[in-house]
Amino acid sequence: MAYQPPSANNTRDTKRVTPIIEESQMHVFRQMHREPELVRFNKHCKEDYYTPKMVSFGPYYHGLPELCMAEELKRKVLEDFVSSRCQELFYSQISEVIEQIRNCYVGDSTNAYDDRALAEMMLLDASFAIYIMKIELGYRETFEHSRQHLGIAATPFVSEDLILFENQIPLSAIKLLCELMHGNECTLIYKFLSFFAFKNNRPIRRIPGEDEGQPLHLLDAYYRLLVIEVDNAGEEPFNRCQWWSCRRENPNESGEYNRQCRSVTDLKAKGIHFKPSSYCLNNIKFNSYTFYGQLQLPVLFFHANSKLRFMQMIEHEMTLENEYNFTILCYVNFLKSLIVKSEDVKELREKEILFSDLDSDEQIVEVIKGIDNRRLETDFIFDEVKTKIEKHCSSKAKTWIAELTHTWTSIALLAASFLLCLTFLQTYYTMNPPK
Repeated sequence: MAYQPPSANNTRDTKRVTPIIEESQMHVFRQMHREPELVRFNKHCKEDYYTPKMVSFGPYYHGLPELCMAEELKRKVLEDFVSSRCQELFYSQISEVIEQIRNCYVGDSTNAYDDRALAEMMLLDASFAIYIMKIELGYRETFEHSRQHLGIAATPFVSEDLILFENQIPLSAIKLLCELMHGNECTLIYKFLSFFAFKNNRPIRRIPGEDEGQPLHLLDAYYRLLVIEVDNAGEEPFNRCQWWSCRRENPNESGEYNRQCRSVTDLKAKGIHFKPSSYCLNNIKFNSYTFYGQLQLPVLFFHANSKLRFMQMIEHEMTLENEYNFTILCYVNFLKSLIVKSEDVKELREKEILFSDLDSDEQIVEVIKGIDNRRLETDFIFDEVKTKIEKHCSSKAKTWIAELTHTWTSIALLAASFLLCLTFLQTYYTMNPPK
């Protein structure tokens, strides 16, 4: 039976839970932007990474014929997993801030929905988002339900639809329904984000930057996890994503060296070692020592959908008015310069900087090459790091041991090959002496 929004009478004495939008933030309308038409035009018939494959969230893709199966499933999920009482409470509170929710979306995208229809959309989408989170986290009842009604093959597509740039609902709506259903608005969301971003290798207790403003939606929360350094023990952040690139020891030195790009294997040949730093993608720093250098890089998990996720975050980043200095775009471009062949991946994987569930290192190279940077080649927040690296590589005094080791390794390899050939010839002529 389709959900029927409650009347005012049957919600009059409902218990008040945490406000969906804090009063201090009600005058500030951050919006869920759409992808610029120019970017769509530049796709050149490539695969579409921005349109949902299985399910819509919010009004931008709502009602598309190809997504109708998921709309039917949303109502089934709501009926099976959300009590009537929770539905009434949610609808009552969402209706009070429906105008703020409407203002989250750009243009006339919500004009086709009256307040009642938009509130119902938020309820259906929030309950389905929670459903997907539970599937990803392996909740048995939800997983079995999804196998029966959704199918195992479709689950990965639905999960990725949840993080698409144009396919979002306010995170506050999901938090509200979580609180009504489970009594804790954030635990499930934190577990999901930890799994989604770090495969549970980094439990989180809060979303970075919450003190300065709540994330607008799930993609915003996921983005913050990767660009803001935070101590999840509940202490203050370690410097808002340590801007190592901007801390110049001597500003006059930066112009003396070309900030050219070098791959991991090239840097290794110059005596530069690699070490994991943290999970924050702009926590990149370089230290030069007497006879070697050390480049610290953030830990990253690569999988089949890494390309899609990076592209969503780059699009999201373009709407943030430089709040985080284009961290993802700069990191992607820096990574493209570091990793150009499978040997580069192998080195970082062995140093426990890159992790992957892909079949080969070459696949990771292809994923990185395929990330669309919108033809913006900048990695300016790492200019100081690149300058320090180039200064180190240009110093004969600091690299001669590495170069000597590299030279003698090559000589030893040639000598071993030569001796192997001689041994083969000796064996051959011993068995087949000339007549």
